Amino acid sequence: MKIASNKIRDILRFFREELIDSYEKDELESIIAYCFEVFLNMNRTTMLIRSDDTVTESELLKFNFAIKDLKKHKPIQYILGQANFYNLKFTVNEHVLIPRPETEELVHLIIKECKDKNTGNREFKILDIGTGSGCIPIALKKNLPFLKMFSIDISKEAIEVAEKNSKLNLVEVEYIVDSILQPKSKISDQDFLIDIIVSNPPYICLSEKENMNRNVVDHEPHLALFVEDNDPLLFYSAISDFALKHLNKNGRIYLEINQALGPETMLLFENKGFKNIELIKDISDNYRILRGNI
Repeated sequence: MKIASNKIRDILRFFREELIDSYEKDELESIIAYCFEVFLNMNRTTMLIRSDDTVTESELLKFNFAIKDLKKHKPIQYILGQANFYNLKFTVNEHVLIPRPETEELVHLIIKECKDKNTGNREFKILDIGTGSGCIPIALKKNLPFLKMFSIDISKEAIEVAEKNSKLNLVEVEYIVDSILQPKSKISDQDFLIDIIVSNPPYICLSEKENMNRNVVDHEPHLALFVEDNDPLLFYSAISDFALKHLNKNGRIYLEINQALGPETMLLFENKGFKNIELIKDISDNYRILRGNI
């Protein structure tokens, strides 16, 4: 099958006919709107008003390819090569996770508390661990320009994407290829001291994979998603040990966590000596963020 004509109304009809069995109606309409926004710079209203307009052959080809990839459950963000996060645009590909709304809540919390504590009167240093696309440090720097941002990721390819996104969003972040499990770069130096650590590390147990959507399991980088079932808090343990050595007095930590392991993650940080530890629910009423200080 192929799209009947170059008219917008036929593209819309083909989209719905081909994908209605693979996606919920609301999700499909959002995907269609996103494609029209990126390919034709059209919003939903314009799509309807100009439904008798025609597109070029090259534009039609983009829609055909997108529909084929969507049938394979490839995430629309990877198909379009971009994602939105905290009102900013980010380049994404198979080397980085697609930024999630839950992570926006983590960023929003840090921005709010930094403003509330009036931290703009001195150079304030933050380390982001496992940066991926760079969405966390870039959104923080964009909204808190006084910050000095450092970000690490074990993936060189992810760091390259993050650097592109910093340029795209006109912010400066110092990116470093390194692993928090065995840090060897400047962050391991005794005199590397910071005020906040933020991280959205791998926290999904491999046993949870069978209950996840295909678009995530088949396409997003497993290195950034999964941990072994026998050591699900591996990265949180490493982050806590690092934080004890490198956080300034009253330094804070903000982490995205596995909702199923909230109490265990909290206990880990309590046993390490962290104070004022709190589990915070996301918009879906799941415990998604851990916050504390030394």
